[in-house]
Amino acid sequence: MKADHNSHETGTRLPCREHPALCLSLFTFMFVPAVAGEIALGRWLTQLMPHPGLIAMLCFAPAIVVLFIFGMFIGATIWLLLMKRFVLQNTLATFFLGGPRVPIFSNLCSKIFAWSYGQNRRKTKL
Repeated sequence: MKADHNSHETGTRLPCREHPALCLSLFTFMFVPAVAGEIALGRWLTQLMPHPGLIAMLCFAPAIVVLFIFGMFIGATIWLLLMKRFVLQNTLATFFLGGPRVPIFSNLCSKIFAWSYGQNRRKTKL
């Protein structure tokens, strides 16, 4: 039995193949805040510790990774809030709800998508 590495034959539908402009804009919106946050943190840490030791680098490495992931989620949320005015909800759902299911991140993407469309908002009386 051979391993099937060709996604054309398995019938998976990738949103980036159907909507390449949306995919490129999503990647741009995801990476710009993440990289800007990394640059800002790097400059701040350089002023705080011009010559860090090994222990300091090991302590701040997880913070740098977490900041990058957090910046990507902020960028994706901003992209979703902007694009929902111009793109159909089903098309945007393929980017946030489709694809491989990763336990923590898939649930977070589902919650961001539901929040942006007001599906989980409580109705308040004035």
